[in-house]
Amino acid sequence: MEICVDILTAVAEGRQKPTHIMYRANLTWARLNNHLQVLLGQKLLTQIEDNGSSTYSLTDAGKGVVEYYKKIRLETDPRKKVVTSEASVLAR
Repeated sequence: MEICVDILTAVAEGRQKPTHIMYRANLTWARLNNHLQVLLGQKLLTQIEDNGSSTYSLTDAGKGVVEYYKKIRLETDPRKKVVTSEASVLAR
């Protein structure tokens, strides 16, 4: 799941070429292509063909997944809980 989120996050910055996504998600070419096919099938990404070159962008559903994942990460971040508990101790 995190690999898919890494790919979606790489594309969240705007239309991206596959090589850029591959480097940002730290994947091999074969693994990237497998994951891209899955994400396209789930309609989280769209593929844009332009003069024989492909770029990818997020769909609205893909944007929703990225935002939801960010919220989960913030809520489950152990550093956040430490800071919150330290703040309550200091407030006493």
